[in-house]
Amino acid sequence: MVTQTDSVSVLWVDDEPAVLEVFLKLLSREPEFVVESCPTAEDALELLDARFFDVIISDYALPGLDGVGLLKEVRGRGIPSVFIIVTGKRLAHIAIDALNSGADYYLQKGGDAGKDIGKLVAFIRTSVGKKQGERALAEWERFYASCVESHTDVICRILPDGKFTFVNDFSVGFFKKSYEEMLQSDLFSFIPASERPEVLSRLQRLNPASPDALMEHHITTADGQSRLLQWKYHGIFTSSGAVSEYQVSGRDTGGLIKVGQETSRPSVKITEVPKEAPVPPRSVVMPGSPPQPSPAAAPRAEVHAAAASAGPATGPESNDWKMIVETVNSLDNPVFAVSRNGIVIAWNSALEELTGVRAGTIVGRGGREYAIPFYGKPAPMLIDHIISPAEVSGGGTKKVGDTFIGEMEHVTIRGKPMLLWGKGTAVYDAKGALIAAIEVLTLGEPQTAAASGPGETYIGGLSSLTLKVSGEGMKGALAGALGSSTGGYGIYATDRRLFVIRCPDLDIDNPQGVQFGTFIMDELFGTTVDTRPRLVQDLEKNQVFVAKKEDITRIDTKRPVLLSGYLTVTVKNGGSFRVYIDHKKAFSHVEKILQAFYPEAIQAE
Repeated sequence: MVTQTDSVSVLWVDDEPAVLEVFLKLLSREPEFVVESCPTAEDALELLDARFFDVIISDYALPGLDGVGLLKEVRGRGIPSVFIIVTGKRLAHIAIDALNSGADYYLQKGGDAGKDIGKLVAFIRTSVGKKQGERALAEWERFYASCVESHTDVICRILPDGKFTFVNDFSVGFFKKSYEEMLQSDLFSFIPASERPEVLSRLQRLNPASPDALMEHHITTADGQSRLLQWKYHGIFTSSGAVSEYQVSGRDTGGLIKVGQETSRPSVKITEVPKEAPVPPRSVVMPGSPPQPSPAAAPRAEVHAAAASAGPATGPESNDWKMIVETVNSLDNPVFAVSRNGIVIAWNSALEELTGVRAGTIVGRGGREYAIPFYGKPAPMLIDHIISPAEVSGGGTKKVGDTFIGEMEHVTIRGKPMLLWGKGTAVYDAKGALIAAIEVLTLGEPQTAAASGPGETYIGGLSSLTLKVSGEGMKGALAGALGSSTGGYGIYATDRRLFVIRCPDLDIDNPQGVQFGTFIMDELFGTTVDTRPRLVQDLEKNQVFVAKKEDITRIDTKRPVLLSGYLTVTVKNGGSFRVYIDHKKAFSHVEKILQAFYPEAIQAE
């Protein structure tokens, strides 16, 4: 028997009595559904002033305020009900507008009502359970926040580089900085320089089996006061073993009475909880880059030889080189690293497979020998713009944030012509001194006329984890709905066709997930945008939407400001497809491609 707590409250808004009668009769067969109805959006809003409904189902063509207007008013009031738009008009823009305004489902009137209602009921059951779970989680988060905010300990969350992501109210008063200033600061900068290396060293030893460290160390607050607190650091790890954040709490134990013990305390004491054998550090400090998991390191002799050739570095050299090697070896892409003096210190297995050059023969070598597999002779590469910018010039290298990006180059690798595209980043020690650089290589095959099709010319495009799409072309959309999807798409143009593709290596829906190396690359190089050229045959293989130039009636674009920008492509049969683009630079790149593809079709908002 269904209890009241199991019931699902439904409000159906429709001004057509015949439609209401049919659908209410079908819904009444579901014992847990408690359904009410009203004819207008205004009547619905009055009901919502007094009651909460798990589900709101609204016709689009209501008298007065239409269904999308009701949806916007409901979402504007912060009402989290499952919202479903129903319409008899087969117009794509209605569904897109509804989903963009926060609707959860789109139902087309007509056809097999019994079949449609079955799908609708299944969707409601799944969605209501999810929404209830989200509300319960939100309530718990509010409860948790109230406990944390009222606590008289310093409680905060920090990234692996020490940057604050959360601080409670007590922390703001303790550090003598505003909340906004705290989120622009990092915890490690408040630790005295004499104690900081030891603290960082202990944190780098944490691992999923031993995630906690208990320390006593000083903090110098913004007003110059030095305070000694007992700190608890708890590492939060990803499924692959990398630190994603630290949960940190600090307590002033100056007034602590230790029953049965002496009350004197040492000035600084650092212990680990629990005490275990030391674990090798995970990584050195990189801009925006968390510590990485530790696969098998390169042979110790190679690491030490590279360190000896590279010259002195801050801290224990073997640890510095070992950490860089571990980071490079964890990546699936071809990657190598050199010291600040141009000595190769890491050459991963993907690069071995690509070039045929074993790490044992290249690690420890200088004189730009790392360029020989690509150019056939020692020559400057992107990485040289990082370690010795005064010695190289030109080459089209640009810097975006902490990332150096090179232009696409034609090279020959093991006798095969290829396109090479490099991205690089610097590695610094705890004092901010450059100690090494890392470069990742992306390879492709040169475009040919055959690959583009007879007379078809590739123009350009980009892929990104942040690109999202919606429209009739979406595979797996719910029945009658224009779904939206997580990121991992690309938009590309030739002189004849416009493609939207689902990138196989960025497919979050893939059972194996996005490759770990993809996220590491984003962390290292600070960008999720891939502008490499693509073969047209690959675009055709991975397409989710394609339109011939002559079939496109208009392309509407909206630049990102506070929210995502987007472009909507409309074709002659009335269908449309929308691509959401979060970043302004990526959007500008897409705009240039569209200008080259079909400038007269563009309608900018």
